[in-house]
Amino acid sequence: MKKIILLLVIGGVFFFTGDVEAKLLPRFTNINKSVRQRVVSSGLVVSPKLRSDRRAIVLTLSNLQKVKNVTYTLMYQTDGVDQGVGGTLDSSSGSSVTRELLFGTCSDVCRYHSDITNMKLEIISELPNGRQTLKRYRIKV
Repeated sequence: MKKIILLLVIGGVFFFTGDVEAKLLPRFTNINKSVRQRVVSSGLVVSPKLRSDRRAIVLTLSNLQKVKNVTYTLMYQTDGVDQGVGGTLDSSSGSSVTRELLFGTCSDVCRYHSDITNMKLEIISELPNGRQTLKRYRIKV
């Protein structure tokens, strides 16, 4: 328990508001599985919250100037079919960026998914020195 608390303090402050229930999976995982490296903190602040209508996650990424780039991926299943959305940001995007990750698709009309299960959010940040960190969250809608 002390180790988890220490990792949370080292990694930065994470705010979860609204009705999002997020569980932190293994805090930092080495992206290159063939080489074991020590835990690296990116300084990136990740703030996901459930949109008021519960049909999207509003993802705010702060301290982007401390990383080279960030890749975010939201994955989930609906009726047994894998769904997801993702994107990449670099440090030139500004110090703080907000993205709305919809649970569905939109063109002329938005069609939202229902019966969502196994929702996971992954944030991969690459540091200026080339090291990478992976933050995983399990989200219950």
